[in-house]
Amino acid sequence: MSQGSNQPAPVSDGRGAHARNGGGTGAPPSNTAPDNSNPSFRLLRWGIDSLYLSYPGELAEGVKANLRKLKLKAQGSEQEACKAQLQIGDHVFEVKDKSSGLFAFTLVDGAFNIRLSAGASKTLPMAYVQISSGFLAYKPVELIEYELRAILEELGDIGASKVSRIDLFADFASADSMEAWDRDAWVTRATAVHQYAEGSTFTGWTVGAGGVLMARLYHKLLECQKTGKDYLLGLWREAGWDDLTPVWRLEFEFRREALSQLKLDGLSSVLGNLDGLWDYATTDWLTLRCPNRQDQTRSRWEIHPLWMLLASVDWNTPGGSLSRSFKPTRGPSMAWIGSRALSLMASTASLNRHRNFEHAGIELMNVAADALSRRQEQKGLSPKGGFSEMVDDCNRKFNTALNDFEADPDPVLPNLQNPYYRAKQGFPNRGV
Repeated sequence: MSQGSNQPAPVSDGRGAHARNGGGTGAPPSNTAPDNSNPSFRLLRWGIDSLYLSYPGELAEGVKANLRKLKLKAQGSEQEACKAQLQIGDHVFEVKDKSSGLFAFTLVDGAFNIRLSAGASKTLPMAYVQISSGFLAYKPVELIEYELRAILEELGDIGASKVSRIDLFADFASADSMEAWDRDAWVTRATAVHQYAEGSTFTGWTVGAGGVLMARLYHKLLECQKTGKDYLLGLWREAGWDDLTPVWRLEFEFRREALSQLKLDGLSSVLGNLDGLWDYATTDWLTLRCPNRQDQTRSRWEIHPLWMLLASVDWNTPGGSLSRSFKPTRGPSMAWIGSRALSLMASTASLNRHRNFEHAGIELMNVAADALSRRQEQKGLSPKGGFSEMVDDCNRKFNTALNDFEADPDPVLPNLQNPYYRAKQGFPNRGV
C-alpha cells in the first residue's frame, strides 16, 4: 500500500463545514514509524475493521428465480425456512426472509453480508457487500475481494468494485483514563462530540456522528468481552499485550461521500492511499489537544501524547499478525458452548442438592429430553424429527451445513466418557 502523493481535499462534515489543518505549537503528528517509547500507551495493531463494497451489474434470470423461491421458503414454516440456503463454493449462505432498502435479496454467512438487487438499475448496484471484521483480520483485503468476486460471478455479470465505506483502526493498550480531558480537547470541524459510559465504566468518545467522516475512540477490550471476539486477544498478545491493561481502539469511518471528496473511488485507489486517509483524519480533520486555559485559540494547544502516537501509524508497513484460522460460519465456539454447558450443569446440581459432576450431566440430559418431548407434542413431531428440526435451524443460522440432504442413518457416536451415560446406553464402563 502506497501513500497518496497529493494532499487530500478537505472533507465536508455533511453540514457544509470543512476540516482545516489543526496547526498549533509543537511538532505536528506525522506518519512515521510508530513510537512506543511512552510507557503510558502501547500501540498493538492497525488495519481495516469494516469494508463495504458495491458492484454494478445484473443478476442472471435463473439466479433471480431461485432466490425468489428461497426467499419464499424463508418466509414459510420452520420446516421450510430451514431450507432457505444457497451454497456457493465453500460458503453456505442463509437466504433471509426480508432484505433492506431497495435490495430484493440478502445472503449472509460469517464472512459476507450480500444484498442483491433484482432488476437492472443505473443507480442501484447489483450487489452491496459487507465484509466481516473477523475475515478482515484473517486474510489480506485483495485476496478477500478475489474470493468475493468469484462468488458474485456465480450470480450474474458484475463490474469493478467501488468502496462504499471503509473503517480504519488502531488498537493501543493504556491504563490511562480516556475521559481525563474535556470535550473541547477535541479540535475538529465536526459539530458533534459525544462521550459514553456503561454504569460507572467510561466506554468512549464519538466525533462527527451522522457525518460522512466519523471518529470513535472506545474500550475495545470491553467490547470483545461482551461480543466474544476472542481472536483479537491472541493478536494483541503477539504485539506485547499483558492480558491486563485495557485496550482501546481509535477508528475512523469514511463513507463514500468522504472518499469521493478525496478523489478516491475504486478499491485499488483506496487501498493505495490508506496512509493519506489516516494522515488526513488525524492531522487535518481531528486532533486531541492538551488544554491551555491561558490561550483561547484551541488550535494552538499542544497535541496530546496519545495523539502523537496514534497519528504516527505507518500504513505502508504491516499492521500486525493475522488470525491463523477462520471459518465462514456464525456459530459459537465449542469453548463458548462448554462454558455455558458447565454453568447449566452447576445450576442443575445446585437445584438437585448435590455436587456430583457426572450426575449433573445425566440430570441435564434428562431435562433436555423432557423439553424435547414437550416440543414434539406441541408440533406433532417424533423425537427424532423434533431434534432434527432444531439442528436444521442451527445449520441455517450458523451456516454449517445444507439441510436439503439425506442424513446418515447410523452416525458414528462421539467418544463417550461419562460412565453413567455409557452404562445407560449399554457400553462397557471404562472408568474415569
